[in-house]
Amino acid sequence: MSFLILFITNLPYSNDKTQLLKCPDMKRYRIAEGCEEVDEKAFVGCSLLESLYAPSTFSEEAFNALMTSDTTNNSIGNICHWDRPYVEEVFDVNEFWHDEDKIIMDAFGVMYANEGRRLILAKEPDLIGKEYFVPDGVLTICNGAFGFCSDYLVLSLPKSIKIIGDYIFGQEGGRIEIRDR
Repeated sequence: MSFLILFITNLPYSNDKTQLLKCPDMKRYRIAEGCEEVDEKAFVGCSLLESLYAPSTFSEEAFNALMTSDTTNNSIGNICHWDRPYVEEVFDVNEFWHDEDKIIMDAFGVMYANEGRRLILAKEPDLIGKEYFVPDGVLTICNGAFGFCSDYLVLSLPKSIKIIGDYIFGQEGGRIEIRDR
């Protein structure tokens, strides 16, 4: 008796991995580097998908088609087109890219992800006041992290900080101080 064993290794992608054929139904999905386009029915049945990353290998035309597609336009709230290869998640400044069940919230209502190494958002800006001490070990501050703060804010950052996103302060602005120790 003989058996035929079939391994499907590129399941969501075409054989040459340049086209996404079917997106998994998950909350966030990064289309693989090297992928150049998406099948028009790739997102049918994706009810959980909230954030999607398109790789740098996507052409502007492919990204525009993705943005205007009925299946993605109505269901995905956050679509990002990377202009360079993906970074590790801990260095990602996109404030929408995190697992809610793995969030750490400090006493000031500031949300952290990636085991406290990525500062996501100040959800309770009134608790912060005019100065906030970012703990040691934080590597990234996401875009708009303190955008809801109404006062001028002084941020005390550890030397471990590697990436600071855009527009991190609220309307009154702020100042960054890097701690020596």
